[in-house]
Amino acid sequence: MRNIIVAEAQGFCWGVERALDIVAQYDQVSILGDLIHNKQVVADLEKSNKKIIHEITGNENHPIVITAHGTRIENFEKIASLNLEVVDTTCPLVSVIYNAGAKLESEGYRILIIGDKNHIEVQGIASRLIDPIIVNNREEVISQELPEKIGVVSQSTFSPEKFDKIVEAILQKVRDVKVRNTICSPTKKRQISAEKLAKKVDIMIVIGGYHSSNTKKLAELTSKYVETHHIETEEQLEPDWFISKKEIGITAGASTADWIIEKVRGKIQSFG
Repeated sequence: MRNIIVAEAQGFCWGVERALDIVAQYDQVSILGDLIHNKQVVADLEKSNKKIIHEITGNENHPIVITAHGTRIENFEKIASLNLEVVDTTCPLVSVIYNAGAKLESEGYRILIIGDKNHIEVQGIASRLIDPIIVNNREEVISQELPEKIGVVSQSTFSPEKFDKIVEAILQKVRDVKVRNTICSPTKKRQISAEKLAKKVDIMIVIGGYHSSNTKKLAELTSKYVETHHIETEEQLEPDWFISKKEIGITAGASTADWIIEKVRGKIQSFG
């Protein structure tokens, strides 16, 4: 008999729920990029007149939504210059990073952002700063020259374990360092919960968008302890994964809806 255990902290975080609740108040909007990093939820939004756009043209007839990840400051400036209505769903915990970076900069520190330079959240943070440095791993710190004063902030969904290693490397190279750990609490809670579960099951299923930073971090973390499969939907489950597996763990990224998690749980049960 299989025992399916869902992690204590998983699925939608309050920042994602807030963004979806705000957008639901509008009949029609143009969303600048994916509101959240989940293809299935984004597809549902598009079915209800929530159009996804990837650039601002000035031809938009509806309010422009800034996603939960935030965006580059230039996009706000362009929207204002075109006299378009903006609906800002940027997670307040991302705004905390903006403020932390600005404060450190005002104190004379050059900002080093720990995160993925290709992620819209990191691009949004960087756009509000003067010539920030962006690193994604310890090796990138070791391989480059750093200024005498460094102020550190982080992408909200970064791995706490990797963050600590990167900060350690910075401290070995720079004497004057101020660190602001801006990894958000929902990310930390999901990682702690996933790690705890991974240590006591035979297999972990991690559900969430393949382009979701926090979901990828969950899969990387649990794979250290047990066989792990990162999927987006129940259709990607393979019966062979569960042969001889008695204890099955499930977790999900912060952009994964409850109904997706339940479909995965049901599909695993159906394998018998």
